[in-house]
Amino acid sequence: MHKFSTIFFFFLFLFGSCKTGQKAVASNKHDADSKKKKQPVAQLDKETQNKLDRLFLDAEKSKITEDWETATKSYNEVLAIDPNNANAHFQLAQIEIALNKMSEAEQEDLAAIKIDGHNKWYLELLATIYMDQNRAKEAAETFKTLVEKFPTNPDYYLNLAYLDSKAGQFENAIKVYDQYEKNFGLDENVVEEKKNLYLHLNKFNEAVNEVHKLVDAFPGETEYMLLEAELYRANKMKEKAMDIYKKVLVIEPDNAQALLAMAEMGMQSGDAHASQEDLKRVFANPNVDVDTKIKILYPYIQYWDIKKDDKQQAFELVEILTKTHPEQSKAFAVKGDLYYLDNQNDRSLEAYLKALELNKNVFQVWQQVMFIYNFKKDWVTLAKTCKDAIEFFPNQAIIYLFKGGAEFQNKEFEKAVLSYQKGLKMSADNDKVRAQFYANLGDVYHSLNKLQESDSAYDKSLKLDPENAYVLNNYSYYLSIRKVNLEKAKEMSAYSNKLDADNSSFLDTYAWILFQMADYAGAKEWQEKAMKVDGSKSGTILEHYGDILFKLGNKNEALDYWKKAKEAGTDSGTIDKKIASQQYVE
Repeated sequence: MHKFSTIFFFFLFLFGSCKTGQKAVASNKHDADSKKKKQPVAQLDKETQNKLDRLFLDAEKSKITEDWETATKSYNEVLAIDPNNANAHFQLAQIEIALNKMSEAEQEDLAAIKIDGHNKWYLELLATIYMDQNRAKEAAETFKTLVEKFPTNPDYYLNLAYLDSKAGQFENAIKVYDQYEKNFGLDENVVEEKKNLYLHLNKFNEAVNEVHKLVDAFPGETEYMLLEAELYRANKMKEKAMDIYKKVLVIEPDNAQALLAMAEMGMQSGDAHASQEDLKRVFANPNVDVDTKIKILYPYIQYWDIKKDDKQQAFELVEILTKTHPEQSKAFAVKGDLYYLDNQNDRSLEAYLKALELNKNVFQVWQQVMFIYNFKKDWVTLAKTCKDAIEFFPNQAIIYLFKGGAEFQNKEFEKAVLSYQKGLKMSADNDKVRAQFYANLGDVYHSLNKLQESDSAYDKSLKLDPENAYVLNNYSYYLSIRKVNLEKAKEMSAYSNKLDADNSSFLDTYAWILFQMADYAGAKEWQEKAMKVDGSKSGTILEHYGDILFKLGNKNEALDYWKKAKEAGTDSGTIDKKIASQQYVE
């Protein structure tokens, strides 16, 4: 890659030097020049000349130590002896800048320029002062003077063009850059600036011509070819852009930018096959960073329902991704996401576990692993995974939610209580999560036969999340089993059915509450609704329906449903007694 001079704004550098109280570079150079270009001090007698030299030396010493008051006094004494001493005015201007007295600095520097208008350091300092006061027009005029007086200094052209550009004088800026190129040759940064200026002026062809100068000057330099291609592409001239990308690929067959651009244009034009082949080459290129490739896969993840017909393309790319970047955790994490969206939990889990093997500090990956083990009902592995995750993320509430759930399913109720209580502490600012913890505690306490604690936990859950249909259902069902607060249970169950209609479990709960209230006809009506949805496959619902029929006097039919419940796998503990005795057993 060819690099040329960097656009450097001298006034910023110079002003920064003065601001710190250090002697400016310009001042140092001027000191050397001033010995050659002093005003006619020779006219002074020897004693006066010696005094003048001592004053200057004392002033410089004070200036170096930032004793501004003493330095100012000494320079003014110099001017009292020699009113035409331009350097003394210049030094005073620098001191005023250090004291942030820009107006006074301007007056001193103008006095120096009035005495010696051909000194570039005086003019540069004046430009600095104007810039500090946001007087871009005066700064530009000063740099224009510098260009005229010192045409061999490239920085003056660059500063002048910059100021013209900032002032919206785009045509003037281009002319200054043209002068620069005429005097100093082709410069990549100048070409870039001119290109942008032409685009501001809606002169696309001129902008392209600027970039093409680099292409002509450095044939085979793909960076400049790509710059020209991007201009065409940005202006929807796809065919011209495509021609350049193809030329780039002849020179560099694995050029990621060209491959990616062609793939994207292929997708836009509907040529899916060509696009996929280009993308495969991009993904197989180890020199293309993994984040760029993952960004290409994000649309598949974000719009899976829309893009799932193209899922095979995504799977092909992600397999290449993990093969090309086998040490990148994020590559396997994205692979896990894609397979998870496609309900391929085993392949998804394999990818997520590999991602964790490479990097255990990404919580989202731990979370996905826990979701999968929860879905698979692998409670032992889930509990172990949660324990491992806590070592890295001890303050993540959801881990304790999964951990408590696994322990509950393993009938380790006391451990589950501890996990849920810890999770509550971690979720103080999230009412929805806190509500879920209280709901789960309600379930655990019920299993421990701690009924008062169970009711209290459910009440707290519903206070935080009053429309959680599952909590309303569970709470009301447990109350019905205990035959307490049946009116409250009925009200909650009715609301859960309103929130989630046609849920066979919720319908069964409401029917069972009516059963406990001895409203057997109403219970039969609601139980039949539950069976109509999908409850005919549930052993519990079938058993309850048999109980209802028995209370209504249909003993033979009740026995048939108890037998069906047995076949469906009910585990009520009383089903065998009901069948054997042909009687309802609580």
